[in-house]
Amino acid sequence: MTKAARIPKFKKATYMFTCLDGEKTPPLRAKHLFGHLDHIEAHNDKYRIAGPMRHEADGEIFGSFFLVAADSEEDAWDIMNGDPYIASGMYETITVGHFVPACGKLLGGVIWDQDEIRANMKKYT
Repeated sequence: MTKAARIPKFKKATYMFTCLDGEKTPPLRAKHLFGHLDHIEAHNDKYRIAGPMRHEADGEIFGSFFLVAADSEEDAWDIMNGDPYIASGMYETITVGHFVPACGKLLGGVIWDQDEIRANMKKYT
């Protein structure tokens, strides 16, 4: 078995915003699309990854997902509140939580060392 490359953890925290559409969303999405895109482009370096969530069956957007790099949840909200999609109240629900990017192809490896975990099992379990 080939082990994944070990990569460093991000220095800044990551906050995960899951934003779900509601009945009032479609006209607001159309109205604020280009302001939203301008905001994302202007703050691209603050987003680890972001994009629309779509139903597989019909491709219809049902929400958006943002991973924001920030020093605190308050700082992450400051970035998000500048987005016209957020400022307009377009989303029916928004949940936010601290997220730890730990592995995957986009990251280029894993943030853990299995030998260190094995040596310190009590710390990790």
